[in-house]
Amino acid sequence: MRQLSPRSYARAGILALTLVSLALSSSLFAQDNKRTAASPSGPTVELSLIVTNSAKKSLDKINKEDVHVFEDKDEQTVLSVERDERPIDCLVAIDSSGSFRSLFVTALEAAKLVVMNRRSEDEIMIERFISSDKIQSVIKFTRDEKALVAALDMLYVERGQSAVIDAVYVAAKTFADLNKTGKDRRRVIVIITDGEDRNSYYKQDALVKVLRQSDVQIFALGFVTELDRDPRFARPDARSRAEKLLQTITAETGGRVFFPRDKTELLDSMQQIITDLRGQFRLTYQSSNGEKKGFRKVEVKLVSPAGEKWNAIVPRGYESR
Repeated sequence: MRQLSPRSYARAGILALTLVSLALSSSLFAQDNKRTAASPSGPTVELSLIVTNSAKKSLDKINKEDVHVFEDKDEQTVLSVERDERPIDCLVAIDSSGSFRSLFVTALEAAKLVVMNRRSEDEIMIERFISSDKIQSVIKFTRDEKALVAALDMLYVERGQSAVIDAVYVAAKTFADLNKTGKDRRRVIVIITDGEDRNSYYKQDALVKVLRQSDVQIFALGFVTELDRDPRFARPDARSRAEKLLQTITAETGGRVFFPRDKTELLDSMQQIITDLRGQFRLTYQSSNGEKKGFRKVEVKLVSPAGEKWNAIVPRGYESR
């Protein structure tokens, strides 16, 4: 195993702020539709888009006319909304700290589901993390399913102070350091953890910056229920802090987080993650803002059929240079 230190990445990139994704009915959207999209003068922007229904299940079909994009509150010209079936490069980060011991076997089973449901063109890398100074690459990006499963079978739990933020930071930087993934492939991190960060070197704002630079999408499987039961977690609000962290990093990147409470919910959560990994939507629009540099806040509103409630999940924005 090759050990990676997050301190080797001490210079990070650029701040990311807030994106709100709302699903509105056509009646609520009528007033906005009266506005004419601003004239194109800026860059062509591509964003990931996941559309879920009221049951939080992903939809596999949507019309371009149903999607309205706002950049810094100005409506933009939507060019296309297509199924995104590009191959993925997926880094699976597994919490191997002592606090995760009781859930470790379940975490490995979940990781194996990601591996076994990969498509032939997809490549997967395995990372294990414990403390800030023990974040290890178990196996580099590969399409070899047997090698990936064997690598997972070798994992074990160690004592240490969980460093969830550092683990995601190093995972995101891995793509850049390996010069991994072009426009024809997607960058994805799947993190499996209880979400309890106890001793990371990096702060959350530094993580947000590097996520923006890395153009990754994060899915999280958060086993947070044990945080209410384990007497070792004496810090106030351990579970709520863990949930908030995982919700923040996934929302920032247009990904999703799941908090399964039992085996049934775990299987459902993994099915949703696998569905989103295998294909979501690729939203392309023409920005009207050719002057402003820096962060641009993006909001997507949906016109759903009468009586249905749809939710749009997209990154919170992008950095214009």
